[in-house]
Amino acid sequence: MERLTPTAPYDFPQMLRRPLSRISKAVAIDPETASYSRALRLPTRIVPVTVTDAGAVDQPDLRLAYPDHLSEDEGAAVRATVRRMFSTGIRLDQFHELMSATPEWEDAMERFRGLRPILDADPFESMVKVIIGQQLNVRFAAALTERLVDLGGETVEWNGVLLPVFPSAEQVARWSYDELQRCSFSRRKAEYVVDFARSVVDGRVDLDALWRMTDGEIGERLTSLRGIGRWTVECFLLFGMGRPDVLPAADIGVQNAVRRLYGMDRRPGEDEVRRLAEPWAPWRSYATYYLWQSLIRA
Repeated sequence: MERLTPTAPYDFPQMLRRPLSRISKAVAIDPETASYSRALRLPTRIVPVTVTDAGAVDQPDLRLAYPDHLSEDEGAAVRATVRRMFSTGIRLDQFHELMSATPEWEDAMERFRGLRPILDADPFESMVKVIIGQQLNVRFAAALTERLVDLGGETVEWNGVLLPVFPSAEQVARWSYDELQRCSFSRRKAEYVVDFARSVVDGRVDLDALWRMTDGEIGERLTSLRGIGRWTVECFLLFGMGRPDVLPAADIGVQNAVRRLYGMDRRPGEDEVRRLAEPWAPWRSYATYYLWQSLIRA
């Protein structure tokens, strides 16, 4: 077991609340021990990991467990992935200072102090989940994701339990649209998911290259694909790439949260949200996440 020391403030138990509110066979969470387990897909093998909270908000301490038979490079890849997923190196001091200066945000900043999003394990998984979530409520989107994992049928043993594994691009690319339709996907959504996987497999989309691109370059590249628009790219940048200054202003949840936070008599539109959020830069991803979280805890 290895020790990870995130930057304070860091509220790991609170970070688990959002994934706990969504069905997921690919993630095992124990709220009593504040532990998070899942399988990571490395280029060489599938590796199960568990991250457990052993600290406090102002003295954060995480423990990372994974099989001890990994190579040095595999171990380094696991540690890097976990640090990215759990945003252990992000300093939120400036974000908290910026947002706390706005009266409407004071209460939210106090309630969510130390909260960070848990990012998706890899870009392919993230984009597929975002495509699935397009224009669907959270529960149905989560159910469709579960069926995708079931269709993949891959598991890895970890501490006496079989952890389901999110399917690879190669697996999804081999499926027909009809197979996903039999899992309650609409025809169009099935096409978007399978076609995206095929674009990754045949090299039209180089996911590794995205890490070296700006947000704008990623948006330009991905929106050229059928079924991927601005909202999809923005959510992908937030949850898949961990970019800190993204605002999916067309999201109904964001608009409803802004309405509630600012005491508006109507839900603001996309342009109004973008104008209102200009002072939140360069932390609009975190502001977005806090807005979503405010709806869960309302």
